[in-house]
Amino acid sequence: MAFKNVFLVLTIIFSTACLSQEYPNRTVKVIVGYPAGSSVDLYTRNISSKLQDRLKQAFVVENRVGAAGTVATEAVVHASPDGYTLLSTASQIVINPFVQKISFNTEKDLVPIAQTLSISYLLVTSPNFPANNLNELVDYVRKNPKKFNYGSYGNGSGPHLAMAMLQRASGIEVTHVQYRGSGQMLTALMANDIQMSFDTTTATLELIKAGKLKAIAIGGPKVVDVLPSVQPIAQLYPGFNSDGWQGIFAPANTPSNVVRKLNLEINQIIQGAEFRDLAKSKGVSVSSSSQAEFADFVKSELKRYEQIVKENNIYLD
Repeated sequence: MAFKNVFLVLTIIFSTACLSQEYPNRTVKVIVGYPAGSSVDLYTRNISSKLQDRLKQAFVVENRVGAAGTVATEAVVHASPDGYTLLSTASQIVINPFVQKISFNTEKDLVPIAQTLSISYLLVTSPNFPANNLNELVDYVRKNPKKFNYGSYGNGSGPHLAMAMLQRASGIEVTHVQYRGSGQMLTALMANDIQMSFDTTTATLELIKAGKLKAIAIGGPKVVDVLPSVQPIAQLYPGFNSDGWQGIFAPANTPSNVVRKLNLEINQIIQGAEFRDLAKSKGVSVSSSSQAEFADFVKSELKRYEQIVKENNIYLD
């Protein structure tokens, strides 16, 4: 009996090892819920290309845009849990359950594989707006309540929540205008159709350098290396944090050895000099973690954003 048990254990170990070595043995689809050229798309294509080189199989990126990433997430939730359909997405995935009617359970129907990046939202204005820092902006808007507009990608999006948090913290009043995406919103901002917005460093940095936008404050708790003179909002309003992030997920019940293998490979890629230099040039931080650490982080982010949505009276579309 003891021999049979030992044999069974060895068989399981051997089978698991073989499966891990065999994966992947065909094309892996990486679904992105954001347009080509977006921040998520940019980093996903870089990672996918390197996974393809390392694992000697095609990693094909497919953009499925809609409902702030929910269309892509639904496709992955209903895919076969075999590691051949992955989701690359942004922190909007932990906001959507509280601002949309979704048909799946984010925590139960997906397995987090690896966090890849931490991305700060910047508060930016049109170049001619008469404020150069957060104190000046808050003072000016308080003296002119409801006179100014701010943009977002839609109700419940990261920029919407960040501005709702700032209004609650500071007492300022600005009017929400929704756009279809970052590009449309920033175009409106440069044209002064709106006067301010939050957006990622990836989307805004080159426009700031070109003088087409003005950086007022950082939504995350730390100064961004590429904008050393721009101070975090948390310095004026302690505890303020609107940082976003990106990560890769798979359908629930994807084999654990496949998840571990992908976590290991992705972490090695994002810790490489080429990827780190790309991220740094965009004002973005690499965020390597174990699969368990990322899973715990996603749970904590779901709780955090549930509270933020409730506190700021943000309702379903």
